[in-house]
Amino acid sequence: MALQSAQPALGFSGTRTHGSLLLLLLSFRWVLLSRAQTADTGQGVTTAWLPRASQDRSWQQVELAVILPRALQGTEKKACPPGKEAHVVDENLVFYEEWELDACVEGALLAEQIDRVNAVPFTYQQLDILKHKLDQFYPQGYPESLVQHLSYFFLVVTPEDIHKWNVTSLETVKSLLKVSKGRKMDEQVAALIARYVVEGGQLDKVTLDMLASFHPTYLCSLSPEQLSFMQQDVVGAARPQDLDACGPLQMAVLYHKAHVAFRNMSGSSYFARIKPFLGGASTDDLRALILRNTSMDVATFKKLRKEALLPLTIAEVQKLLGPNLEGLKAEEGNSPVRDWILRQQQSELDSLGLGLHGGIPNGYLVLDLSFREALSGSPQLLRPGSAFTVILTLFLALVLN
Repeated sequence: MALQSAQPALGFSGTRTHGSLLLLLLSFRWVLLSRAQTADTGQGVTTAWLPRASQDRSWQQVELAVILPRALQGTEKKACPPGKEAHVVDENLVFYEEWELDACVEGALLAEQIDRVNAVPFTYQQLDILKHKLDQFYPQGYPESLVQHLSYFFLVVTPEDIHKWNVTSLETVKSLLKVSKGRKMDEQVAALIARYVVEGGQLDKVTLDMLASFHPTYLCSLSPEQLSFMQQDVVGAARPQDLDACGPLQMAVLYHKAHVAFRNMSGSSYFARIKPFLGGASTDDLRALILRNTSMDVATFKKLRKEALLPLTIAEVQKLLGPNLEGLKAEEGNSPVRDWILRQQQSELDSLGLGLHGGIPNGYLVLDLSFREALSGSPQLLRPGSAFTVILTLFLALVLN
């Protein structure tokens, strides 16, 4: 009614200029509300009157009185009603409306009485509001003294929240794993383990057994020693993306566990399961894989450890890749394919018919000077004359001694 009585003063008389200006302002207001995803802001009503705005001016007199009040709802923070300020967390808060919880409950009270929060049957919507109040009170992340008492409140936190915490107590880790069991908390558990390990924490056998009930997104946060104590079936649940952050030593442990877990499978089935773990395979492991008559794709070949790949002969690589061998050409400039090519005789590379270049020219020898090779990144080649001089010098030194 206030809007209608104010129409003459505001100029809502249906003129083209004022109508266009109002439409522009309302449209801008709608964009802001849509981006903020404000509940019940007139969506559905607005979409009904916008297409008709340029044709039918009668909406200004009738529909505007409905649209503006709805669009303005919830845009200002309401004050806590007198007498409803919360001084203790108890069941009475369950009957508060959501806006009253936001207005009447302080983050400091929640932090002090977090145990009571877990004892009251709040809805998830109410818990989200209480979490927001705690987040405002601790913008840099919850202190460990609070984390230790989170209990079921842990179920509403995000991985991003957890990465702000300091977690040094193994008992805290165990208690939070216990409340997370059977729920979709894999990402939160991975973040919790990462925070505990980065602070120097060590996981015991009991905790590792508890982790077995969660998806192993946490594997790369564990040390090789801790991985060695993991249950064997954990590797069966691991996805390739769960291993992306693992280092060579971690992958070596995981490969061994995966090999033991899958070794009784047939050739193609075994390769499909062991494939994500081949980054931890040794040279002997790769040669054993060749005997299974499997064809490795070049994408997997690129992820092999350089130390495991370099000793393989051209014939062994040819058998390992099978019909995928021609993919080496596209990778000849990239490690570890480049490093492998540098150690092969160019004449033997030519026999593959792939046009690979960078091998050892005919008549040259490879001098294995590990120190110099580490500095230069490639093996040292000797011309025939130089090679003869070196061999003669070494022979004379042996005779004189």
